Amino acid sequence: MARTALKIVLGFLSTAVFFAAFVLVGDVVLAALAAISVVVAQIVFGRTTSAKPSVAIWGSLAIVLTLTGVSLAGDDTTEPLVSQTDITGTVTDCACKPAAKVRGLPVPFRHAPETPKALAPAPGPV
Repeated sequence: MARTALKIVLGFLSTAVFFAAFVLVGDVVLAALAAISVVVAQIVFGRTTSAKPSVAIWGSLAIVLTLTGVSLAGDDTTEPLVSQTDITGTVTDCACKPAAKVRGLPVPFRHAPETPKALAPAPGPV
């Protein structure tokens, strides 16, 4: 029983490496490359020791390739990575105002009043 559990754990080692690499690196392609390299190492090790690769190794490879394909299917490679806005800062359909107009807006308490106002007398007897 323990030997069977060890075979299953080692069979799905590439899937565990895939998830660990994705969490650490954050890149699906690098995680897939790490997992595929684990599968290749397992197959080469199995062939050199005249052991047949288990079904779990091939299943793990199928899981890794499926997850990688599904993750990359949503990426649109035709869209440019940078925006097509004008570098000069002039945008035709912008709701913002130019800096000169914004500076000209009245702001309360920006300037001190020219003449100080007289204080009102205190209510009631002093």
